[in-house]
Amino acid sequence: MKLLRDVAIRHLVTVAPQSSLRRASKVMTDRDVGAAVVIDNESVAGIITERDILHALAAGKDVDEARVEQEMTADVVSGAPGWDILRAVNTMTEGGFRHLLVMEMDDPVGIVSLRDLMDAMAEMIQEGSDPS
Repeated sequence: MKLLRDVAIRHLVTVAPQSSLRRASKVMTDRDVGAAVVIDNESVAGIITERDILHALAAGKDVDEARVEQEMTADVVSGAPGWDILRAVNTMTEGGFRHLLVMEMDDPVGIVSLRDLMDAMAEMIQEGSDPS
């Protein structure tokens, strides 16, 4: 069974809570990711996703005026590097979110998307491993 430490993207894309939604979307687009970790005073303040930005646009918010802190998810659910990927998938599907921050102690060490986890499970099946 693969663990989150085997799958997590270790180069986190980060933004400040005071960043505009335009800035966050530019950073995420430039790095081709669907989420950015919001860092304030060197600690995790939340996560902003492409869905959060899309919802803000649909609500008529100005991407230059609206701030990340207004649209981010502050209560971030995270997983540990030693979690198996099935536990991560279950946590994400039960919580209704597509990105999971991987934390070790109080430090963010990676992030995974449902797509990353599905790719890892497909690879395990192709190799003949049991994903459960």
